[in-house]
Amino acid sequence: MWPRISRFERRIIIAIFLAATVPFVISVIFIPQIIETRLALSMHTGVREQLEDSALFYKDFFDAKKSEYSARAEAMASDPILIRAAREGNVTDVRVRLEQAIADYPEVRSVRVITFDEEILVALDGPEERMGDGFVPKTIVLPLGLGDAPKLEVVFILSRKFLADRAHAEEIARLYDASLRTEDQRSRTFYLTYIAISAFVLLVSLFIGYLLARSVTRRVSRLALATERVARGESGFTVPLGGDDEITELTNGFNRMIEEVADARDRIVYLEKVSGWQEFARRLAHEIKNPLTPIRLAIQELRRRAPDNEPRFKKLVDDASDVVEEEIGALTRLVGEFSQFARLPEVTPSPVDAKRFVHGFLSAYNQFEPDAVVEVDLPDKPLTVAVDRVLMRRVLANLVMNGIQAAGKGKAKLTIRIARIPATGLVEIRVEDNGPGVPQDVAEKVFEPYYTTKTEGTGLGLAIVKKIVLQHGGSIALRRSPVGGAAFVILLPPAPHDAVPEEDSEMDEALDAAAAEVRAEDEREERAGDPAEPASPDVTTNSP
Repeated sequence: MWPRISRFERRIIIAIFLAATVPFVISVIFIPQIIETRLALSMHTGVREQLEDSALFYKDFFDAKKSEYSARAEAMASDPILIRAAREGNVTDVRVRLEQAIADYPEVRSVRVITFDEEILVALDGPEERMGDGFVPKTIVLPLGLGDAPKLEVVFILSRKFLADRAHAEEIARLYDASLRTEDQRSRTFYLTYIAISAFVLLVSLFIGYLLARSVTRRVSRLALATERVARGESGFTVPLGGDDEITELTNGFNRMIEEVADARDRIVYLEKVSGWQEFARRLAHEIKNPLTPIRLAIQELRRRAPDNEPRFKKLVDDASDVVEEEIGALTRLVGEFSQFARLPEVTPSPVDAKRFVHGFLSAYNQFEPDAVVEVDLPDKPLTVAVDRVLMRRVLANLVMNGIQAAGKGKAKLTIRIARIPATGLVEIRVEDNGPGVPQDVAEKVFEPYYTTKTEGTGLGLAIVKKIVLQHGGSIALRRSPVGGAAFVILLPPAPHDAVPEEDSEMDEALDAAAAEVRAEDEREERAGDPAEPASPDVTTNSP
């Protein structure tokens, strides 16, 4: 079975294939034509040589005929009988010898013997078939003897066909040589064209291959540079995505890793900062708490010893004692918050059912604010989440109280939503209110210890919330709710698939009851002097 080819490997293969195959295809198209042209040229060279040999043959043939005609003419002129008869003017003997020559030599058209005085002694013509226009005459004149001897004029004939063939052969050889030179030039042009096209196609193929490979190597280089930046301690950046292959998946994973590293680093820094503030809060609570008891006892002793017979002085002492005791009460609550912040326990998560957890929270913390409406939006299917019940209920209590204080007494309407995010599997807990919301420029500052936008408060509530959430391995962010208020979004890791929600233990119920009692006591102290008894909030639910 062939191994699966990845998208990254496919791109590299395509780049190599284009760089190698396209020139090969061009060669397959052009090389046969070049070979055919070269073979044709080699064959044409042989034909040209044969044509040149043919023209040379005709030339040799005509030269041989000339030599033959000259030899025959000389043989006739050397005939002693003809010489004697011509000198003696014996016309009969001359005629007989000339007739014999015409009969012996078929190439002789006519023959004449001319006296020294240029008078024709005898003139004879050959047969009629030698008189046509299809022959070319060749005249040779030789003396018959020495001195003032008569002359012999012999006219030989050569077929015009031989001359035409010779001329045709010479013309063919000339035209063929010109054609051969043209063909050779065309072959060179074709060959140079092939080289140019092949070079162009090769460059284009290499360029396309370079682009395909560069699209891969560029992203790999970006990842390498990003790795160096992470190694130097940088964070808060992402590597641009591109393509749809394994490198894209690697880049996505790398970006997620950077985010996780940045989140982990921020979490560690925040927890270290909170730990430092906790130590500061512990010391500050200790320093504030020590003098409170002597001050309270001194004020009580001053109030007790105020003389009854001086009403004005006694009233002054009572008013001053009330102010001091009120401030002592505020300092006591402040010391309590500092102490709670300094003594935050370690988180011990356990799997719980989200729906039961929220309903248990609403049952324990059931006196947030008179006429407050707290709705819940829970999933239909069971949703198990791993949380520390006591601390996570404290988180929800702080967030709900913040929402109620932000919206105002009797106007608060909050919604607690819990859902699972399908893409990541994280559990999302949202607490939304209908208050004025928080400006974006202070959205991150609200989680800093001792930072508050309220006229009263220590600024420790949201710091405690964030520390607890981070210790759960989650994250918290401040967003805007659909109705314009604040929405605190908590993301928690999901519980293991095989986790079974634990039942509420008696200890949990006791802790819930104690928490409710403490909450009620705090609210009573804050509303001291208000005869109105607080009403329970109107709690509704959207879940089954």
